[in-house]
Formats: sequence, C-alpha cells, structure tokens
Amino acid sequence: MLKHTSPALFLPDLQATDKASALAEMVEGLVAGTSIHNPDTILQMLQSRENLGSTAVGPGIAFPHGRTLAVQRLTILIARSAKGVDFDSEDGQPTHLFFVLVAPPQDSGHQYIKSLATLIDRLQDGDLRAALRQAADYESFCDALKGV
Repeated sequence: MLKHTSPALFLPDLQATDKASALAEMVEGLVAGTSIHNPDTILQMLQSRENLGSTAVGPGIAFPHGRTLAVQRLTILIARSAKGVDFDSEDGQPTHLFFVLVAPPQDSGHQYIKSLATLIDRLQDGDLRAALRQAADYESFCDALKGV
C-alpha cells in the first residue's frame, strides 16, 4: 500500500474545516505531489462518490476514493487534521485521518481494492490511529503504519 504514496503525497496539517474544502485541499495536494494535471475531474469524482454516502467510516477516519481516467496508476494521498473536519462521519465525530485513493478504471492486480481493504483492516486498531495522529513526519507515519 505504501508503494502508492510518497512524502510529496503527505499533508500532515490539513487546514480545511469542512468537507468541501477538505476535498479541494486534498486534490490540490494530489496535483502538487504527482504529474496529475486535471484536478477538476478528480475533485468532481470524489464529490460524486461522497454524494453516494460519506467515506468517513469512523472513528476519525475517511477513505475518499474512486476510479478515473485522470490517473494512470493507483495513487494514495494521506492527510491529517489535528482539529478534525466535519466529514459527515457515521459516528458524527470529526475526521482526523484521510486516505485518498485514486485509481484508473483498469487496475491490474486489483491494487485499489486490496489497498483500501488493507487500510480499513489496519485502522481498526485504536493504538495505531493514535500513533498515526501523533507521528512527527512522513517516515514516522509510515513506520507506525507498517508496525515498526
């Protein structure tokens, strides 16, 4: 899963306070950290997915995701908000950790679904969620996620 992200795709201090601005800020991060050139397409795809139901499955975690021709390979952006964002979470609590997965329609090896499933499984651990929220930097965040 971590092979699909990078330090350039890590936003440790998201400034957004609502869902719309959080999605926009994370798409800006995707564009800044990759060679993706069509942010409007990606933002529209993520908004459409959120309109079907929030990807904030709690506690404090959201997985905005989708498939689009705007990317050539699975890309994962990680964002974190100390204050939390109202992301229409199932539990009504603020969302602090975001994992944005954007994949092309043709995903060889089903890496998109495998990565999403791995993240959902790993983040059931409350101690891990706390460690991720407190990680000092990208390396520490990845070490915590890997269980190092």
